[in-house]
Amino acid sequence: MHRIPFTARTALAGAALAAHCATGALAQDIPVVSIQAVTGAAAFAGNNYQRAIRLAVEQANSQGGINGRKINLIERDNASDKGQAINLANQAVDRDHAVLVLGPSSTADAMAVAPIFNDRKTPNLSFATSDAILKAGTWSMKFQQSPAVITPLVAKYVLEKTPVRKVALVYDRTNEALIDSKNIFRDAFKAGGGTVVAEEAIVATDANFQPLGTKLKSMDVDAVYVSALTEQSANVVVQLRQAGLGEKVRFIGSLALASPKFIAMAGKVAEGTIAVTDHIIGVDRPVNKAFEAAWKARWGAEPDSWAAIGYSLAQVGLAALKEAGPAPTREKVHEAFYRLRDVPIVGGSGAWNQTDRKPHFGAMVLVLKDGQFVVAP
Repeated sequence: MHRIPFTARTALAGAALAAHCATGALAQDIPVVSIQAVTGAAAFAGNNYQRAIRLAVEQANSQGGINGRKINLIERDNASDKGQAINLANQAVDRDHAVLVLGPSSTADAMAVAPIFNDRKTPNLSFATSDAILKAGTWSMKFQQSPAVITPLVAKYVLEKTPVRKVALVYDRTNEALIDSKNIFRDAFKAGGGTVVAEEAIVATDANFQPLGTKLKSMDVDAVYVSALTEQSANVVVQLRQAGLGEKVRFIGSLALASPKFIAMAGKVAEGTIAVTDHIIGVDRPVNKAFEAAWKARWGAEPDSWAAIGYSLAQVGLAALKEAGPAPTREKVHEAFYRLRDVPIVGGSGAWNQTDRKPHFGAMVLVLKDGQFVVAP
């Protein structure tokens, strides 16, 4: 009987073990972490972001996963808190071994965690709107369009389609994206011939806007541009009306205003509000109809724009994983993301693209009419 020498047997056993481990590694689920503001000040968006990402992953897994591998989605709630976001970012890298991290939900939280993901070379696709996130490094991968892409659309509409010429700006000075939105609207509005009579800074914790309302009333403005998160924006609008700002004064705002929560909180005093959005329900495209039906079946309600954007971000993230190949690593996902073009999404024009790391996919101007936002005439 021919015997295999011990050293040869050891080598063969090692090769077999290596092959087994490689096969096992290939078959393992792909770890993806989603850090969202499910609670706290940004929950108006973060809660539906999380549910939209879960829906997209469930759909992908039900169809066999990505390149034959299922996704292990690990969901975290940073409660709209930067410190908690930082803790969860470190956990995603060290404990969860994520090859891709989705979120956080706001620019402020995304800016706080960006140094961690760039130092640790972990791909992070957040909902940050400000291009300032790009300065942290290439591991901060941007999904959202910047205010520079979409905000001028509002200024253009206001100047061309309404009699508004004198505007006061109210903005949250603690949020980089909201400051960007204010500045870009201001510059576009002034360049088109409008006049900005005041720039009033607030902070996220402010709740009493009656004195501000009295001040703005004395300025005889045509409109107030509000750049704050949804709940605070609604609070500002209500209190400015209560302070005597007349019905002829219109409100204008950023993405945060295009929300059912804004409508519910502000009520009739917000009628005529002009805002911009990436998405509106009822777009006649197969991918949009399929998403809306799937969302309603899964969650028992109509999706809002936050749900659509969360789902779209997930589609881009899944596309990066697919592009990275059957054995995605952090490095491969990072490289794959920057090769992505023409990714089908439900937002904007229906196709996500990027140029010099800056995304673009279109937007639309809305007007609040009879208690709901509709595409502006």
